[in-house]
Amino acid sequence: MTIPSFQPIQNQQMAIQKGPLVLKQGQVFYGSVKQLYPNQTAEIQIGEHHLVAKLETPLKVGDSHFFQVTGINPQAELKVVSGPMVKESANVQQLMESLNLPKSQEMQQLLTHFIKNQLPISREQLMQAESWLKSLPDGASKQEALSALQKLVELKLPFTEETFKALLFGSKTSGITNNLEQFAQLLDRSSNVNPQAKENLLNAIRSIANPLETETAGLVIARSVRTLLDGAAQSTIKQNALNILIEANILTKEANLSNWLNQLTVSSKNDTAGSMIGRLQSGTEETVAQRIQQIAGWVENEHNLTAQQKNAILQTLKSFNGTNGEQLGKQLHAQLLEAYSEQTVNGLFAKGDGISPKEQLLSLLKHEFASNPEAELKNLARTFQSSNEPATNALFAESEELLLSKLNGKGMQQAIQSILKNLGLSYESALNKTGDVESIVQSLKPQVLSFIRNESVPAELKNAAEMLLARLNGMQLLSGEAGHQHQIIMQIPLQFLGKQVDATVQWNGRMKKDGKIDSNYARILFYLNMEALKETVIDMQVQNRIVTVYVYNEHEGLEPLAEPLKKSLKAGLEEKNYHLSGVMIKPFSKRENVTKKVEKTGDNGASHKGVDIRI
Repeated sequence: MTIPSFQPIQNQQMAIQKGPLVLKQGQVFYGSVKQLYPNQTAEIQIGEHHLVAKLETPLKVGDSHFFQVTGINPQAELKVVSGPMVKESANVQQLMESLNLPKSQEMQQLLTHFIKNQLPISREQLMQAESWLKSLPDGASKQEALSALQKLVELKLPFTEETFKALLFGSKTSGITNNLEQFAQLLDRSSNVNPQAKENLLNAIRSIANPLETETAGLVIARSVRTLLDGAAQSTIKQNALNILIEANILTKEANLSNWLNQLTVSSKNDTAGSMIGRLQSGTEETVAQRIQQIAGWVENEHNLTAQQKNAILQTLKSFNGTNGEQLGKQLHAQLLEAYSEQTVNGLFAKGDGISPKEQLLSLLKHEFASNPEAELKNLARTFQSSNEPATNALFAESEELLLSKLNGKGMQQAIQSILKNLGLSYESALNKTGDVESIVQSLKPQVLSFIRNESVPAELKNAAEMLLARLNGMQLLSGEAGHQHQIIMQIPLQFLGKQVDATVQWNGRMKKDGKIDSNYARILFYLNMEALKETVIDMQVQNRIVTVYVYNEHEGLEPLAEPLKKSLKAGLEEKNYHLSGVMIKPFSKRENVTKKVEKTGDNGASHKGVDIRI
């Protein structure tokens, strides 16, 4: 169902920086004569702009005409291509005849739109635009296409089909999840694609569809390890846990309940728990006492361990009076496995610096996992998810349920950051910075770009890839600065833990004199399409760090459900030094004009207005 009053972003009045009018040879525009000057020059008004140009024929003040640019140096030279304007429909017909344009319905719609908005456009651009309107992709209306063409001219972007489609689909508020799924299905079925390229693309899409897969994999491993270390657990349950670790290639098939701990190979990567165990068991020139002292210092500074866990480990180190480091290493290995398994389960979404509990756990299980723990956890998650073993399926499902029950604001933030990273929206700018280049090029956008350039790709699959790329490019084209104002648009396909939400976020704010975002004032619009609540719009307004939230949805009885959540929202905002003024829930059916002015006072005392939205 599409709610009629729900206006997508592309139909809103967007803040476009008003620069000087730049005319190009051959452009046609609708203007009126404001004043006449000697030497056949006149002041012409085009929308909000005024210019002085030389005319080929004398005109009358107050008349409106279609003009064509015949020269631009040293000043604009204009040719009149129609008589004085009388009626819009007649004007359109007259212009089509003057410029020898095809008299199609699409051309009439184009000319009507550009006359109404008083935008300059050339005959060649009109011909291009007409062909685009005649072959619009599925899911795009002509009104959306006309708005995209208008932005193409206003933003002075290259007049190409790629940029047109980017603006057309990048500003939609739903459907990106379907685009991803359609592309993945076509890609999976295709036999004419390089197997490695196909696998890399599918992996990127899986990472977007499952942004918390590393957390889920960490939970499965941690719970399996805890079961094996639990002396009270039944042997059948322990055997299931052992089989899960064998399936994950953490343990070999020779492992059993008696020898599994001895089969683990720890990491040698610095500052990991595995490297501490390896150092204790190594045959270096340092004495066991010296190694114990080093490990004790590491334990005291390890932020992933609780005070109780640290005390227990330090007590083990202090009570050891032997000379066999290997014996102490085995004891400490088991203690650290138990500690990090517990922290992985209990410390979900706890954001900390350095190595996470689940990564420390991996360093104690197998040395290869330390090279790229995130990639290893993703591979493990897919191994567990595709398993045919009932015990693995059960534990994986339980871990997802546990993850869902613990999901909070930090968890959602982590999921969104993971999705944006894997979409690769800003990979061009990321390449200019020092960082993990391998991770950047494995994101979706650079892979889709490379994929489209391959001439052997089937047409249907290439079209799906181009549609997806248009979505990604459009978000970037529509985001940017307009004077002191700044706009960011993001389409976020949230499809994880059995839930699916198409979310579009439009953030409007301003920049301070130092070029940084002013966090005291902002307008954030969330367009959500959820499984249960369906279409929902959240309008969040921030003025001097005071937050007011409006929620628009057709479902009745949301107030009682929302009431208990307001307290946690207020507390979360106060942590960031924001104050919640109120949360109002209203139906779409009221058709209220929610046009509100967000007054923003800058450092110089000037007042700015926010972006308006009509719901």
